[in-house]
Amino acid sequence: MGLLKNFKENNVCLMRQPASPQMILLESCHLQHLFSSMTLASRGSRLFHEGDQITGVFKLVGGLVALERVDEDGNLIILKILRPGALFPCSGLLCDGLHNLAARAITDISTQFIPMDRIVEAIRNDPSIGLGLIKLSATEIQENENAIFRMCTVGLSERVLDILTILAEELGDRDSDGDLHLTLPMAWSDVAAMVGSGPEVMSRILRVLAKGGRLSFKRRHIIIYQTPRHSGAENANAAAIT
Repeated sequence: MGLLKNFKENNVCLMRQPASPQMILLESCHLQHLFSSMTLASRGSRLFHEGDQITGVFKLVGGLVALERVDEDGNLIILKILRPGALFPCSGLLCDGLHNLAARAITDISTQFIPMDRIVEAIRNDPSIGLGLIKLSATEIQENENAIFRMCTVGLSERVLDILTILAEELGDRDSDGDLHLTLPMAWSDVAAMVGSGPEVMSRILRVLAKGGRLSFKRRHIIIYQTPRHSGAENANAAAIT
């Protein structure tokens, strides 16, 4: 009951998100009836590891999932954060290959799953499902390319602010002034991995953003200001992030 209670409390706003392009494609290729019943998993759970055999496809019903990889130097890199409605993985599904990324729940989540044998049988009975999966794969590849491009071209401070804003819009609240309030559901090291950095650099970037009046923070509680405030100097001297 504890996990179900946490899931309901933490994901009310997530369940109300508008349909994503993936969800629209999913509905058009008639896969909905193939999914299993909903499964709950706690924060930190691994759905699959890099190098595992692809055994089917997941649909994220609620919560947030990180797609990540460890580089040659042992650094954790998060390619992107999946939101409710995401179908994954798609790009390796039709070749019956291996996962090239790991998937980890960064909040309590709920998912549905279609095993590979059920997908193969569905394609045999309805070839249009195969075409739909190809379209979903193309969408996933394009999203991954966009994530890599943004990581290479956008400044680190703006990437940090973008990620925090996305999380705040999904999981936080907006006050009467339009400012976003968020208590991070993950470690700061996870946020650092999302922008291809480390915790020490993240701490410096947060101080720069705070000094510029873009946000304020205390441990994992963050306020992102709709209009920059120039009274954030005192927050630049806040305790180190944890």
